[in-house]
Amino acid sequence: MNQKRLVCLCNHVTALEIKKKLRAGALTTSEIQKFTTAGTGCGRCVREIDAIVEMYKTETLKDPQLRIIFK
Repeated sequence: MNQKRLVCLCNHVTALEIKKKLRAGALTTSEIQKFTTAGTGCGRCVREIDAIVEMYKTETLKDPQLRIIFK
């Protein structure tokens, strides 16, 4: 996936920005919407955001080096 590709055209949010928020601790599409505003305009990209979130979850479950950062 091209990380610089715009996922949300309405609010100019890239796949990279979404991945950064996931790495920072966002767990759901609604949290991504809250932190990036992606998917809060016309809503056409919500399915794609869902897919990125699910893909991230499956990737991180396979990573034994993943650490949980408590703030």
